[in-house]
Amino acid sequence: MIFAKAAIIIVNWNGLKFLKNCLSSVYNQTYKNFQVYFVDNGSIDGSSEFVMINYPKTKIIQLDKNYGFAKPNNIAIRESFKNKEIEYIVCLNNDTIVDKNWLKELIKTAQKDEKIGAVGSTSLYSNKIIQNSGIKLSNTKTFNENTRGEMSMGFGQKQNYFKNEFEIFAPSGVSALYKKGVLLKTGLFDEDFFAYCEDIDLGFRINLIGYKSICNPKSKLIHYHSQTGKIASPFKAYYSKRNSFFMAIKYFSFSDVFLYPFRDLLWNTKSGLRKNKNKSVEELGSKIGLIGLIWIMTRVYLTVLYYLPKMFIKRWKIKNE
Repeated sequence: MIFAKAAIIIVNWNGLKFLKNCLSSVYNQTYKNFQVYFVDNGSIDGSSEFVMINYPKTKIIQLDKNYGFAKPNNIAIRESFKNKEIEYIVCLNNDTIVDKNWLKELIKTAQKDEKIGAVGSTSLYSNKIIQNSGIKLSNTKTFNENTRGEMSMGFGQKQNYFKNEFEIFAPSGVSALYKKGVLLKTGLFDEDFFAYCEDIDLGFRINLIGYKSICNPKSKLIHYHSQTGKIASPFKAYYSKRNSFFMAIKYFSFSDVFLYPFRDLLWNTKSGLRKNKNKSVEELGSKIGLIGLIWIMTRVYLTVLYYLPKMFIKRWKIKNE
């Protein structure tokens, strides 16, 4: 095993209550050759001051406001590129506690094959049940899921469900290693996404240039799921739905792009009438009501129309580079 240097990037927004557990677990890694980049999205809870005092080896990037997930990660990635020793970029959520071998296992997998572009971990709930062991795309016509966790491999299984490494479509952004050389070819996260689905979007580009993504289930962490965006929040619902349209425009065939809004509307209608609804959809509906759900979808459609020319330009660039 070659002990190449990794950049561990943690984006934070008012996450002070998570930082001691997260950063202490990171600095307790058996793999020692890494640099932590802590990007703070204009927090007002003293997050940066806490990191500065308690984890002085950390490079802190202070932003003036909340820029979501994509842009802060990109800022730190570009900063890490200035260090010629760094070969791996590892994105990690702030509401996590990583196993002591988490980083070692990620890098061990990355070094097995030059065609591996990204490596993911197994994220566990606090009760040690799997939340996510990588992203799969079982539905290539829409990004809707009929049951909670359908895109999340291993969802609901016991922590040792997966014994060996296996191929995935993309690693979850909760914990994802990317090879520096691959990111230089694919480009970074799409900053128009702001938050949610950036990991899937990047997964498309990694696949398109001939690389694959692998999950190493021995790279484990606890993830206190959706602590910033919340599981059933209008914020998450809007950005997840909007960004799924963006990905359809960028990567689907023209016929599927044309049909996408109709298929999505049909799925939304069926989901609303279904007795056994997706839990997060049911929770959101009870929170904001039918009018609130209609308003979210109206905002999604209007925003997608506004971004349509820009997304088609990105589609053209992806297809022709």
